[in-house]
Amino acid sequence: MNKYDDALAKYQTVLNDEIVRQEVEQILKNNIETNCTKEVYKTIFGCLDLTTLKTTDNDESVAEIAKRINIFENEYPDINPVAGICIYPNFITAVRGNLDVSDVNIVSVAGGFPSAQTYTEVKTIETGLAIHDGADEIDAVMSVGNFLAGNYEEMCDEISEIKDACREAKLKIILESGILGSCSNIKKASILSIYAGADFIKT
Repeated sequence: MNKYDDALAKYQTVLNDEIVRQEVEQILKNNIETNCTKEVYKTIFGCLDLTTLKTTDNDESVAEIAKRINIFENEYPDINPVAGICIYPNFITAVRGNLDVSDVNIVSVAGGFPSAQTYTEVKTIETGLAIHDGADEIDAVMSVGNFLAGNYEEMCDEISEIKDACREAKLKIILESGILGSCSNIKKASILSIYAGADFIKT
């Protein structure tokens, strides 16, 4: 066994998708009413990344989103603002120059988003440039192809290199769980991503 298989062997990764589905439905059934409250909604709102990742984005349109958050804070001082603004890396300076709310992070996608199909060197350079421009967090897609092929070393090494390029910033790894095919794969990808250095995992 290699170190990646060793890491996975510490957990139960053989899951039954139907049992997981049933358990999730039961959790929702038992808890949804008690959690449909204004306080819960406020908490959820404060966990969101306000995101624009459109082909038509430009400095002006992205700056407007930052200004909207400034206005929101003034109009609703009793509600925490969103957690972050998520944008392409070339718009970090536009957000940085227009965002007055200190509690909102600047989140940049990087690493060949959204497919992650480019050279590892390009991924780390793009990440480093985003950090240089002022990103607080990096969102990167894991190498789904390598994961599905069982090339765990290549997948994990790349995440580790991207994490190194993040310096002190947080790295959020996007698993693309919808195309992983099973709950077992989602759990394995989660474990390996964290093992490789991800601070946070996303669906």
